[in-house]
Amino acid sequence: MRDKTLNMNSNKLIIFNFISFQLLWWACVLSAEPGLGFAVLLLVIIFTLAHLEWVEDWQQALPLLITALIGCLLDQIGYTMGLISFEHQEFWVSYIPLWMIALWLAFASTLNVSMRWLQHKPLLAAILGGIFGPLAYLGSAQLHVIQLPSPAFSLAWVAFEWAIAMPLLLWIRRQFNQTVLGRSA
Repeated sequence: MRDKTLNMNSNKLIIFNFISFQLLWWACVLSAEPGLGFAVLLLVIIFTLAHLEWVEDWQQALPLLITALIGCLLDQIGYTMGLISFEHQEFWVSYIPLWMIALWLAFASTLNVSMRWLQHKPLLAAILGGIFGPLAYLGSAQLHVIQLPSPAFSLAWVAFEWAIAMPLLLWIRRQFNQTVLGRSA
């Protein structure tokens, strides 16, 4: 196994990871049109494979996938409860769209790089998640790719979801780093 721990703390890599996620966020949100979900999911899968090869180790694939899956499940709960909905939902209308799955996968790639500094700050992670999560959903609503059917309840759900998700997902990555890989995270 190559040790990429020092590389992940590089300022250039952190900035690259942050900017890459912002670009992928836009790609995912703007691909919410009919027929583009598969394309953006493929793009993010390719990005994730490159990320695992050049930034993190392949041993990070499992926690990266677990954190993406948890995020998808949390959004699925909100979707099933009718607190968020998606425009242009063409496949599997009972589930969140492919672009949202791609977005969670892209987000998972930030947890051990540009957001690594939050891994030992669960309260701050919860606060930031509770603030910036709803802002991202509001931005998506302004772009008409998601709907917040009951704005107050919808945003309360998203704030709760992200206040739980951020520390939980960061904790998973930190625990994996410490116990399985034997690194100090």
